[in-house]
Amino acid sequence: MPIQERQGNLQTTVVVNSDFGPFTLDLQHVEDVKELIALGKKKPDERDPFSVIVEEYLGGHYLHYTKYWNPNLGRLMKLFSQEYFVEKDWDVMEEFKLQKNRKVNPTFKVVKIPGEEGQQFLHTGVRLLQNGEGQRMVIRYSTDDDGDERISVYHVRQHGERPSLASLAGSMFGYRIMEDLVEAFFHRGPLKGRFFDLDYNFIEKDENVGNLIAWDGDVKAELKRNVIDFYKAMPKLQALGMNSSRGIILAGPPGTGKTMIGKWLAASTGMTSILVSAEMIRNRGSIKSVYERARKLSPSLIIVEDIDTTGGMDRRVADHPLLGEFLQCMDGMVKNSGVITLATTNHSQSIDPAIADRPGRFDRVIEVALPGLEQRQRILERKIEGIEKHKSITKKVLKSIANRSKGLSGAWVIEVVQFAQVLALSRDDELMTADDLETSLDDVLARRGLAYRIDSMPTENPWKDDEDGLGALWG
Repeated sequence: MPIQERQGNLQTTVVVNSDFGPFTLDLQHVEDVKELIALGKKKPDERDPFSVIVEEYLGGHYLHYTKYWNPNLGRLMKLFSQEYFVEKDWDVMEEFKLQKNRKVNPTFKVVKIPGEEGQQFLHTGVRLLQNGEGQRMVIRYSTDDDGDERISVYHVRQHGERPSLASLAGSMFGYRIMEDLVEAFFHRGPLKGRFFDLDYNFIEKDENVGNLIAWDGDVKAELKRNVIDFYKAMPKLQALGMNSSRGIILAGPPGTGKTMIGKWLAASTGMTSILVSAEMIRNRGSIKSVYERARKLSPSLIIVEDIDTTGGMDRRVADHPLLGEFLQCMDGMVKNSGVITLATTNHSQSIDPAIADRPGRFDRVIEVALPGLEQRQRILERKIEGIEKHKSITKKVLKSIANRSKGLSGAWVIEVVQFAQVLALSRDDELMTADDLETSLDDVLARRGLAYRIDSMPTENPWKDDEDGLGALWG
């Protein structure tokens, strides 16, 4: 039985010589028929109840395609899918969950999106769908053993789809349905324009956060020019074929409000904003996934807290496994059109020159210095506003506290007021006094000084001459 060849490709058609003469036979058709016969011979009780329901609803043997996401993103995807399928003219004919081979009510959950009421979505269950043209589809919402959220699409095998080929290629119908869903999700879903972290936990956009920052006029002007104005110019830059991505580093001592500035930008621009910190980076690929999401949700702002601990270490000191990933993501083969990266650092000297000294990665380094006298006084006045206080706290007293707090960051100045309130409450007296502020400032100055003295404490054995006593226990 020689096998026919067509255009150099091996075919499944063979020629059979019989007593009645030669005839051709397609071995693929034989395999298809065998499988259909086997399916027909199966007893209903040999198949799981779900398969029976799906086959009966679809009217034949089905194919399926599944996608899954981490819990937070998956719940949002399930929520959005309900609206999406309605928009695509799919009507819900029935919804249920199988429990011990019988249909019961599906499981619904509620997701809270900032600025909106909680929204209910089908979390675990099955929906039988039909569109206006009479086409049918089954959607299954489930959760796997790892906690990942799954959506599966089931549809009847289309004419010409062969079982053996389908098992290799998968369900193209289901694939297209899910890919269109994901594309629509990132284009106009619940993440668009929101503020969230790498694990897709929403963060409230605080419109008043700018009022809590003791602004340096030069810093605010730089941010307006390099972030807010740049964001507004993005469409024009893209139309001109120019670079529409930008990177900015906010460098300065701890407690100077760098993270608050990032939150202010997230609230002020209206961009989709993603917060990234070192503890969220769990493995290679995490940074790459951030930029993939940011491109899909652009225009977007990526806020990287403490980049020196996240992936921007200096290679002159030590190799960092995530530095190469940062470099590739910020200026690699894929352009980050419409993406602004804002990174903060307490140690600008620890940022590798390859990441900080090249346009297209980080174009600006903006110094956020310790607050000056006027800034410290504004922080005190703003923080003490609304607090019940004794008449001894005057503007003169606040100016004196601001003078004595030279060298303190904004966070430490706020701590002066907070600890003064603790002192007032410890006396069972809710009225804060000038003495409380003075005592609190002395305490803060002592605590801050201790933090800087720890590194300079002697490491030599203080009992080195006591060889038989404490000296023997040292080290």
